Amino acid sequence: MTLALFQKKKTAKQLETTRPRTAAEWRENGVDYALDKGIDVAGVLLSILAAWLVIRLVARRIERWGDASGDGLLRSAREQRARTAAKLVRSLGRAILTVVGILMVLQQLDFNISPLLASAGVVGLAVSFGSQSLVRDYVTGFFLQLEHQFALGDVIRIGAVEGTVENITLRLVYLRDGTGALHIIPNGQIAQVTNLTRSWGRVAVDSEVAWRDSDRALGAVQKAAESLGLDPAWGDALLDPPHVTGIERLGVGTVTIRTVARVDPYRRDDVARDLRRRIKESLDAAGVVPLAPPTIPAMAPATSPTA
Repeated sequence: MTLALFQKKKTAKQLETTRPRTAAEWRENGVDYALDKGIDVAGVLLSILAAWLVIRLVARRIERWGDASGDGLLRSAREQRARTAAKLVRSLGRAILTVVGILMVLQQLDFNISPLLASAGVVGLAVSFGSQSLVRDYVTGFFLQLEHQFALGDVIRIGAVEGTVENITLRLVYLRDGTGALHIIPNGQIAQVTNLTRSWGRVAVDSEVAWRDSDRALGAVQKAAESLGLDPAWGDALLDPPHVTGIERLGVGTVTIRTVARVDPYRRDDVARDLRRRIKESLDAAGVVPLAPPTIPAMAPATSPTA
């Protein structure tokens, strides 16, 4: 008797929570159904809201880690990586919670989501085949930032393109070259990156002089390097004093003298230009002139005998 009563109550409860199909069912059980499903949907929404707050908290913690004190260059790189990682966490979390929330709400409202899940699987498989390069761009972009291979303002070389990094996204890198052209490179196409401004840079200036003037030229170039190292205007740009390594190469009638200096990578071109100017002035003062290639006299055209 008790079992039959329990089954009867259970059947009545199922009828109350089953979505009404007709107007009569709505008049009889509509209020109970709406209240019951409203509570279920509100629980789902509250759960999604709680998960979103946790995701935002994680993203803020990542950004706060990037704002921690440290060296200027290291702090800038860490801030950029933190912003990129926080942006990725928010975007992925928002997308996942949106999809999961919609499916859970539909399920609570007694919709059959099995065909929807099957269709989503087929569509996702088709999209995955058609957007492999797009996925590769995002995955590569994430690891480029995670490993801190370059940052905003760095001068890098990707393949045959060299320029300053103006913007970085999870899909694209924007490089501005010396002519002002902007190169937009998908991250998935980056096979190798050469960072020309990581920590420090090197200036190497070659001076080609005549063989007979090599001794005087060595002294003149050394004097120019010392004058640059003693100039207080370049005190913050030079990490090591410039020095002459000696004769780097022997040519036909010429020798090549190399001068090197370890410098701030962002001021490398300025230091190199001033060093070349000082070397030129010092060579002029020492009377060393570049070796002019011998000129071959032009031959007079042959005249044909007249008849």
